[in-house]
Amino acid sequence: MIRVTKGHRLRVIPDPAAASLDRSLADQVISALGVVLRLSVARGIGPVVMSGVALRREDWSRERSLLRPAKLTPALVEAAPALDLSRPWVPESLLPLYGTQSHAALSDAQRLRYNQAYGRQLLEEFIWLERYLILAPVARLSQASRLDPDVSSVLRSFASDESHHVASFAKLRELAIKASEPKVSTSLFNPPRSVCAFARLAARFPIKFAFWTTVIQDLEDYAVKVGQTYKRDRTVDTAFQDVFVAHAQDEARHCRYDRLLTAWLRPGGPMNSFHERVADVFQSRYRSTSWGLDGPIRELAEVHPEIAGKVNDMIADAAAVRRSGLSPIPTE
Repeated sequence: MIRVTKGHRLRVIPDPAAASLDRSLADQVISALGVVLRLSVARGIGPVVMSGVALRREDWSRERSLLRPAKLTPALVEAAPALDLSRPWVPESLLPLYGTQSHAALSDAQRLRYNQAYGRQLLEEFIWLERYLILAPVARLSQASRLDPDVSSVLRSFASDESHHVASFAKLRELAIKASEPKVSTSLFNPPRSVCAFARLAARFPIKFAFWTTVIQDLEDYAVKVGQTYKRDRTVDTAFQDVFVAHAQDEARHCRYDRLLTAWLRPGGPMNSFHERVADVFQSRYRSTSWGLDGPIRELAEVHPEIAGKVNDMIADAAAVRRSGLSPIPTE
């Protein structure tokens, strides 16, 4: 789980309970997912019914009164200047290799290529997270029967914002691929099957498996800090900066929605403990060092074959940073 600690960095602290989780819990959840999804296909998924689920209507009514259009839309990307290949696309402090000996040993050209490859991966990561862990369950909730009008309005606005975000990130990714050709990997962000299984679970059954509400709260807190880091950086490409700053402005509002969703769908009791444990299992698999670190490094080695022999050491350095539990985002 991502938690802010005193000091200058954001620390990913393993929950004590999560650290002692039996691996069988994850296996049982994923196995159950397969059974549930097969049954849902055979019988029809059916509508989401909200009867018996309590909510604080005054909080949702207040959020409805504060609704406003998304800051990040495809129009912002289309109006941005052409991508600048001479400038980094990501603030250096966000790079998985930042602060390592491997990163320090790279030439300026190699460092820039790695930075821009990771920029595309960062776009792909936000596309995946917002499409499958936010938009899918929120859109399904918004279709529920007997939904309070204020809740319905907020959920529809939330889903609309996320649709704009996904489209905007996808448009910027297309521009980045065209600017980076040749020798561009088609996809740098490829979550393992277990991670995708949890996302499918949240999308199909957002109430019964409401672990996703705190997962997206961590995600959107992180997105705000990413945007703040972009805003402070004067070296990055203007289009990337504009996109991530606008995204952070939307996510600051969405963080309030996440808290409302958690209070609504996870009001306490034994099931909340279950959701917490499933969220911890998801986070441990999502932040595993076994995936997600090698794509930009391997693309760098393809463009600069002189470092091909250092690929494994570079991946090991990035894994060590991730295992340390430190995010490279300084707090203000």
